Amino acid sequence: MKINLVATGGTIGSRYENDVLVISDEATTHIASILGANKVFGEFKIHSAGVDLNDLNVLRQTIERALDDKPDGVVVTHGTDTLAFSSSYLAYAFASARVPIVMCAADSPLTEYDSNGFAVLNAAKSFIARGERGVYVLYKNPGEMVRIHHGARLIPAHMHENFYFSIGDGNAFADTGLMRGMDMDLTGGKAVCITPFLGIDYSAFDMTGVSAVVQSAYHSGRINTEIFNNFAQNYPDIPMFFLSGAKRYAADTFAPNVTQCSGITQAALYIKILIALKNNVKDLAAFVGKNACGELVN
Repeated sequence: MKINLVATGGTIGSRYENDVLVISDEATTHIASILGANKVFGEFKIHSAGVDLNDLNVLRQTIERALDDKPDGVVVTHGTDTLAFSSSYLAYAFASARVPIVMCAADSPLTEYDSNGFAVLNAAKSFIARGERGVYVLYKNPGEMVRIHHGARLIPAHMHENFYFSIGDGNAFADTGLMRGMDMDLTGGKAVCITPFLGIDYSAFDMTGVSAVVQSAYHSGRINTEIFNNFAQNYPDIPMFFLSGAKRYAADTFAPNVTQCSGITQAALYIKILIALKNNVKDLAAFVGKNACGELVN
């Protein structure tokens, strides 16, 4: 079995030096040894908290090179901070990939005896042997077995926990063709993600150059509809997407430029909108409502 490794850094690709977590070539060598990697692409390394949209373009290009010699699969090691955003992007970018692209992360470096990275990397080898197509994330929550997550269904981990979950049942990955021919360079448009909080002041948001808004809700799917709707009405030409979870508001609750969305994560919706903006998609609402790779769940 031929596995190519794309090592981007993160905790799994780091070592402690004087109590500071430092991205390490020795860690990359260790990972490659565990995987029995055929080739290692380690020129793009960064702690995931520092990942930006331009970095996602570089990551995609690196994976494209890793796919050139037709491996059985590609393992991408990545930090946990922005894992859900990167995995969503890669799920769209490689929706038509013919081999598995498996993202792996860890809660501590492999030099720590209790790192979950060992279990994750070994599970990645077994998963690649199954020959599934698409982009997946493997992670081991404390006290659990390694979970396999659909790349575009992953929910970002909470700051105070080392747990990862995803939406929907199962992890079925299916290319619908929606992303074929799309330019995946994410520098073509500007979208804003807004998370609700008590006392939120929408006037504090600079909407200059903003082409779309992703507004998430509290866990119940609710927000202060009055102040959000006033905000939307102030910018009638900017499409706004409201993530309401399982909650459904009446169609006339919001301004005409607000689209209610359910069954998709904030990260997956945000990245999907950026792709649409880059490609000058005219009807954003219709585009985000179509499945690209199985990111939408009932």
